[in-house]
Amino acid sequence: MSSFLARYNAAAVATKSVLCMGLDPTKDHLPPQFDGGNLIEDLRSYLYALLRIAAKRVPVVKPQVAYYEAMGVEGMALLCWLEEAAHELGLLCILDAKRSDIGETMAAYAKAPWISGADACTFNPYLGSTFIPGWLEWAARGRCAISMVLTSNPEADQLQLQPLKSGLLVYEHMAQLTSGWNNEVLERTDGKGCIGAVVGATYPEQATGCRELLGDHVLTLTPGYGAQGGGAKGAVIAVPNSMGQIVGVVNSSRGLTRDSWLDKATRQPKPGDPLEHVVAAVDAANAELNAALTAKLGRDPYAAN
Repeated sequence: MSSFLARYNAAAVATKSVLCMGLDPTKDHLPPQFDGGNLIEDLRSYLYALLRIAAKRVPVVKPQVAYYEAMGVEGMALLCWLEEAAHELGLLCILDAKRSDIGETMAAYAKAPWISGADACTFNPYLGSTFIPGWLEWAARGRCAISMVLTSNPEADQLQLQPLKSGLLVYEHMAQLTSGWNNEVLERTDGKGCIGAVVGATYPEQATGCRELLGDHVLTLTPGYGAQGGGAKGAVIAVPNSMGQIVGVVNSSRGLTRDSWLDKATRQPKPGDPLEHVVAAVDAANAELNAALTAKLGRDPYAAN
């Protein structure tokens, strides 16, 4: 199997999209039309409808594991089903799990069905490179471990923007480490496994330097676009590498799957079919991100990939 980055680039070009649909289900994310009284089955129906929308418009989806864990055993079964359904529809799947531990424990994490069934998984890098041995076998099957480098939450500056004795900020040091880890994993998996980086859309001034430090061959996952306040221009800064290749993906979750059909002022459902509102939101996000990418590159962002 080819690397996740290669598969993602091909999928982005095929769909002409760098958008990732986040799938973080709760009862509040469920349109009334899907509420049949059985939360798990109702969510399954809505999630499948979302996957069908996504499959025609975006390359990848991202479930956040916490929302599924909160529903217990049934929720974890729902997550495993979701990953299988996404793959059947031709979508890549990034699992947002932020795992972090020493090698043996990371190897155990990698055997969890919801992690082993994903194409990529986020992790917390603050234990250093100890995660690599445990995830090498997982990565060698074409998976990507995505490191927290510069996250989108406003509290990130408490740690990630703090200076080190070297003169680098913490996130800059983490970007350098991530680039080195990617090189190591590429070498040890014959180019099949890779390491990616989270670079938040809410820190656009830092994103350019982040991409430079990461290099041309590290995938970036950009949260914070849409509901968290990040704009399209900032969201796409780390998407292309220095050669103009698409090596980044931009996530939007509730902005697509809940806020699209919910009136902001009244918090009541908008008139009409909620799925049509989701389609409109995805199409609008794609158009906005592609316009920002075109402006950044000065050409069709998918033409030379």
